[in-house]
Amino acid sequence: MAMNPASDNASWCAIELSPHAGRGWAARGWAMQGDTMKATHQIESLSARPGIAVAKELVQALCPGVPAVICGLAEGPEPIAVPAKPASILPVPLEQMQAHALPGLRQDTPPGLMRAGAVRVAGFLALNPGWDGVICLPGPVTHWVQISADEVVSFLSALTGEIATALATASSLRPALEGDGWDSTEFSAALDSVLSRPERLATGLATIQTGAELGTLRPGQARAQLFGLLTGAELAAARPYWLGQQVALIGTETEARPYAEALQRQGVPTTIANEARMTLAGLTAAWRRIKHTG
Repeated sequence: MAMNPASDNASWCAIELSPHAGRGWAARGWAMQGDTMKATHQIESLSARPGIAVAKELVQALCPGVPAVICGLAEGPEPIAVPAKPASILPVPLEQMQAHALPGLRQDTPPGLMRAGAVRVAGFLALNPGWDGVICLPGPVTHWVQISADEVVSFLSALTGEIATALATASSLRPALEGDGWDSTEFSAALDSVLSRPERLATGLATIQTGAELGTLRPGQARAQLFGLLTGAELAAARPYWLGQQVALIGTETEARPYAEALQRQGVPTTIANEARMTLAGLTAAWRRIKHTG
C-alpha cells in the first residue's frame, strides 16, 4: 500500500478489482494525471469480491472528487462476446459513482469469462499494435487468449492457480509444500510426465504426498513437482493455443515463472510482460476513449 501527496493534482483514477492466488480478492488504484501515474493505493486479502463500495474507498483514499475507470467490477456492464477488439470496447458510465466501468469478455463455447484479465489484454495490444499470437494470463484462473488482427478470437480458461492454492493450504499435501524454494529439475520432470500422459496427474500428486511422508522430498522439490504436474496438465489441454505460436505471459514473476519454463522447454517463443503495467495501459487506453467520445 502506498500513497502520495502528488495525487492532489490527479485528473482521474484507475481501479482494478481482481482475485489474487491464495490471498482472496484485492483492489488496486492509481491516481492519474493524464497518462502519468501520480500515486497508488492497494487493498489486499479481501474475503469477498470487491464491488462499488471498495472502488469508492480507493477513489476517496487516492484522489477524491475525480472520475474513475474501473475494471473487474462484477456489478458492471454485461461482458462482450468474443470475437471482439479490445480497442473498440467503450467503458459504460455507472449510476452509483462518478465512474465508467469496462465490460469484460465472455465466450459461449467453451464457456469462459474474463473481467480484469480483459483489460490486461487491451493494455498489451495498446503497447504492441499489430501483435499476433497467444496471450497467457496466469493467476487463480489462467486464460489462454488467441489474438489476430488486434482481435480476441477465442480463449480457454483453466483453474490451475486455484487448484494449486487449495492443495497447498487445505489438503494432505500441505506439510510437503510449506516453505519456499524451487527445483527446476523436479519441475521439468513432472511437467514432461504429465504433458505426455495427462492421466498421470492424480498418481503424480500421490507421489508428492508419499515423498513428503518418507522424508525424501524437500519443500522446494515438492512445490516444483506440484506446479510441474499441474502446468503439464494445463499445457496438454491448451496445446492448440500455444503450439506453433508466440506467447506473451502477463502476470507476476511468481505466477509467470512456471509457464515461462514450461513453454520455453517446448521451444515456444515466450515474452513476459509486467502485469501491473499492462493493467494500467489498458485502463489508460479506456480513459482516452472516454475523453474522445465525451
